[in-house]
Amino acid sequence: MMVKKAKDFPKKEKKTLGRKSRVAIFSGILVLIIALGLVFSGLFLRPEAKFPLTAAIVDQLGADFPDPSFVANVTSILQNHGFNVTYYGGTIDVEFYKKLATYNYGIIVLRAHSALRNDNSTVDLFTSEKYASGIHDQELDDGYLALGEFYNRPGEEYFVVTSKFVEDYMEGIFSNSIVIAMGCQSLKPGCEQMATAFIHRGAKAYMGWSDIIFPQDTDNQTTRLVSMLLDENLTIGYAVIGTSPYTYSGTLYPNSTEVVKVTSEMRFYPQSEQDLTVSELVKEAKSTSAASAFAPLGSFLACLVAKVPSRKEIYSKNM
Repeated sequence: MMVKKAKDFPKKEKKTLGRKSRVAIFSGILVLIIALGLVFSGLFLRPEAKFPLTAAIVDQLGADFPDPSFVANVTSILQNHGFNVTYYGGTIDVEFYKKLATYNYGIIVLRAHSALRNDNSTVDLFTSEKYASGIHDQELDDGYLALGEFYNRPGEEYFVVTSKFVEDYMEGIFSNSIVIAMGCQSLKPGCEQMATAFIHRGAKAYMGWSDIIFPQDTDNQTTRLVSMLLDENLTIGYAVIGTSPYTYSGTLYPNSTEVVKVTSEMRFYPQSEQDLTVSELVKEAKSTSAASAFAPLGSFLACLVAKVPSRKEIYSKNM
């Protein structure tokens, strides 16, 4: 039997990837990395909402306590600092509050009634929409709405917006907004649920009164507050301190015989924003772009691309 020498056996060819195949595989991997990076950025690097140069005056008090000079003065201050101002008067209903966050306002002045509940548990924000059977029943059952009475209209019930409404039922988000709530007890100590809800919904800061406040007084001090925030460029903390407190005594409500004495002062929430200025928000809004949110991803991909051999290098190293 003849035995073939090793050199007589046919040699097995080594299978190697061609140049085009290697480039195609590498390109596919790079595309996958970029795609995953975009998904990652969409989930974790979403750009923060810009503070818009728009403002709203929501005048729910206007029907009973009109104050054209307040509206004119605050509008003038805002416009002088580049804000486009929208005025809302007349009926401020549930639907309006539901969509308020979608209107994209940087500063929101709520010239609206608010009140402490009978059990002293929380503060609600009044609408001008009168209660009617069969309307908003589900929202009432779910705790998004409640019912309240204006002190000058006893026996008439109106829908009031709860903090749960703001946090869980409103549409959209606020764009780092400054919210100034002008109503009674709008930021009562121990009852900050409404302020917290606005912050959770995207607002940057919330200001309101610690107790009862009369319309003329809240108009005067809110005008002063807006001027200090914009004309004087004071921080929120200093601007709030610069407003005047009010002390009231006597029978505060019609048909009431109870004599009370209360002192009401303006407060802000959260305390961590005491050094914030409106000019700072405006500056950030002008300098921030959506692309900046992708900067970490861009740097990461740039490093990858910088380390990738060029097509010429791939060929030379494998030839």
